[in-house]
Amino acid sequence: MTGTYDVIVVGEGLAGLSAANEAARCGARTASFEAVLFGGLVTNVTVLDPSPDAACASGADLAAGLVGENADLGVHGVPEQVGALVREADGWRVSTDSGTHRARAVIVATGARLRALGVPGEAELTGRGVSSCADCDGPLHRGREVVVAGGGDSALQEALVLAEFCARVHVINRGETFSARPDLAARLAGHANVSVLHATVIEAIDGRDGVQRVVLAGVRDGVRREIPCSGVFAYVGLEPNAAWLPEAVRRDPSGRVITDAALLSSAPGVYAAGAVRAGCGGTLADAIRDGRTAGRNAAASRPG
Repeated sequence: MTGTYDVIVVGEGLAGLSAANEAARCGARTASFEAVLFGGLVTNVTVLDPSPDAACASGADLAAGLVGENADLGVHGVPEQVGALVREADGWRVSTDSGTHRARAVIVATGARLRALGVPGEAELTGRGVSSCADCDGPLHRGREVVVAGGGDSALQEALVLAEFCARVHVINRGETFSARPDLAARLAGHANVSVLHATVIEAIDGRDGVQRVVLAGVRDGVRREIPCSGVFAYVGLEPNAAWLPEAVRRDPSGRVITDAALLSSAPGVYAAGAVRAGCGGTLADAIRDGRTAGRNAAASRPG
């Protein structure tokens, strides 16, 4: 299978869907590639707080709306994973398992994945109590105790979801204070079934057929303690999905793609948008804005 386009967008999270949408609106022949599921991490969010679109309450609704618009605009969706990006005289070649595709401009919108805690027991118990989706798995822990790791917006938002189902939610935060929005912290404080441990980290997750407890340690004093629980939900940051890119696309120490104000990378004709890009804000509105900027500029670009 092969195809030739003006713009290829790699990734169908909100940034990628927005980029393809804008490029198509600008008249560019556009294709978007996604191997897993359109929408990215936002599809796990049942209630967007805040929502960048007043008409869409959930992440799935927001993403689905863009998918429908893109289909109407003629964006060609390719349900495959991109494995390589190679420079050619008149643009770029994108390779998948089933073939190659060419375009004069490529937008990298592969997003980021939730960073793992990297502690003993985490990998072994993933899917058996270790989860990254409170909306999906919260009901499985109804009436039980769970642990949430993290102190940012995502961690507190997920803790608020879990508080509706669980007997107790223990929020474990490495920092001395939350980095989340003050309104989220205030809402969390209003739940009697939520307890918070600052300056604390998870050292291990233990259990046989499922999660049974976590081992904690104080950041300052190293004192260890255990908390019995049936689930662990970690929201301790993101890692960009950029390892597949060629060396010509420069990245910062965290692995994110470095771009200029037009969202053009160090490689001519290659743009980046969303969480994979260094400097992108963490909100959904930021991802959409990035996508539209990259889509507009990529559509207007010429082979470098």
